[in-house]
Amino acid sequence: MHFTALTIFYWAEAVVVDLIVLFVLFYRHRWRQFPVFTFWLIFMVVRSIALMVLYAHGLRRGYTVTYLICLVVDFGFQLGIVVEIARIVLRPTGTWVRDARAQFVTGGLAGFAMAAVFAWWITPPAPNARLMWQVRGNLFTSLVICELFVVMTMAANRVGLGWRSHVMAIGQGLTAWSTLMVLKTAVESYLGTQRHYLQLEQIRYLTYPAAICWITVQLWRDEPDRKPISSDLHEYILALHRKVAYDLRRIDARH
Repeated sequence: MHFTALTIFYWAEAVVVDLIVLFVLFYRHRWRQFPVFTFWLIFMVVRSIALMVLYAHGLRRGYTVTYLICLVVDFGFQLGIVVEIARIVLRPTGTWVRDARAQFVTGGLAGFAMAAVFAWWITPPAPNARLMWQVRGNLFTSLVICELFVVMTMAANRVGLGWRSHVMAIGQGLTAWSTLMVLKTAVESYLGTQRHYLQLEQIRYLTYPAAICWITVQLWRDEPDRKPISSDLHEYILALHRKVAYDLRRIDARH
């Protein structure tokens, strides 16, 4: 199948920006803090190359099957990134801050339910069932990722936790990208998958590299000095320390 110059440019652009941020992650040793995010980027590079090769050789069925499988894997990786960021933000001492995990899990489950209901409710004017479910699936995954980032941010703010700059960069970049994907998919669900398809796809081609470039610049920089922890978190750490000391005394007394 024939590639247009614009298609080749967008494909190469996505691969290049992924490789650049991977270089930063390994060169600056950030991958140790964000292993799931790192493996997701490696997966994105491999996926892009594999799909391009299948498309170039005219293997339509292989392309479709690979694309759908990669959608599921991609969604799993993005969920893993949200959990990875939540672990860093909501576990500043290595232990989940009291009430933060419950708020994150409860809000996340509610977000899953809302995204599923909304994705099921829409009926995009697609020419066949496969494309209709593709639009629904894209809308569901984008909504879930956006909602989980929002829930995590609310939980962090509620317990008085600050975001470290590298975590904030990844959260901001992926949230902005997912939000635009929600808007893009919503428009597709209204117009269908054929009207203005190329124009809508350009939103994805342009916003993803922009989000990744923002993340790359922030990951290259050193993090600023950490701000003093909030009084609520300070009290929580002291209470946790006292509880551990008390438990150790009880164990020593038994022996």
